[in-house]
Amino acid sequence: MSQGGPDRATLIARLAKLYPEVRSVRRLMETAGIPSDMVDFGGGARDVWHAALREADNRGKRVALLTTAVGEFSDDEELRRALSQALTDPAATPPAAPGGTGGAVSVAGAEKLMGAQSTLLPLAFLESGLRAARAVGLLRDDVEALGTGFLVAGDIVVTAGHVLPDAAAAAGAHLVLGYQEGPGGEIVGGTSHALAPDLGFATSERHDLTVVRAREPLTEEWGALTLAPPRAPQLQRVNIVQHPGGAPKKIALYHNVVTHADEHRVLYLTDTLPGSSGSPAFDDRWRVAAVHRAGGHLPAPDGTGHVYSNEGVPVRWLAELLATLTT
Repeated sequence: MSQGGPDRATLIARLAKLYPEVRSVRRLMETAGIPSDMVDFGGGARDVWHAALREADNRGKRVALLTTAVGEFSDDEELRRALSQALTDPAATPPAAPGGTGGAVSVAGAEKLMGAQSTLLPLAFLESGLRAARAVGLLRDDVEALGTGFLVAGDIVVTAGHVLPDAAAAAGAHLVLGYQEGPGGEIVGGTSHALAPDLGFATSERHDLTVVRAREPLTEEWGALTLAPPRAPQLQRVNIVQHPGGAPKKIALYHNVVTHADEHRVLYLTDTLPGSSGSPAFDDRWRVAAVHRAGGHLPAPDGTGHVYSNEGVPVRWLAELLATLTT
């Protein structure tokens, strides 16, 4: 969706219908981190939203504004399409060519960042992601896939609490590492590794987390994931490596915006499926920022109604649980 023309008018009309009152516009802007002191709230709903959207665009906050709105109206397809377009095509309005409104653009102005936040990343980002993904595996028992798990230091496997709710479940489970699609499309079967709750097991029903030791040393070959600091800066995006539906390993990189984060939960638009529970949600340095636990219609952060979102447990609770693991 561009920042000018009919598409802009359509978005303004939709926002005006969903948020017709000034107080709701102010609240949405505040939640999205957009100051409203420069917005004229004196006209009708469309006039107000014209000014509010212009202020969001001037501050490079359209994605934040739409992310907040989608969190409140998760079933609104028009809003979701607008957010998707804003994420994939930030739609910066190009400056006029020097000396007039037409003509050729100078070489110096031919390359520009297209959004408020650069999406340019070093190639090392991909290399680091591939290295981190090695430590993520499929948890299954002799009958079915259970979820996703990952390795941290000390040959400890981390997953969601409901994936391995007790030591008996862990004793009957295996972590399959390297189960993924190869460069030619072939499926690599991976290797299966037993868990050893007798050597160390801890679970938190409150935070939906479980940690259990592997039966054999694994991290030297497969690596160990690093945890983000519990008080790390506010998350903006998370990338999730997972085994959705028990399928070969996949990664979710698109539409990975964090819509809300507090000490108890992280909400994000990153894609997951049943079977993704227990997956690591990585920050932009490939550190574990949260452990994925649920998705669907979840309680809204403000306690009013529900939002359609995915949810992870903040890493601070994982760090506390790991500290209790018997050695």
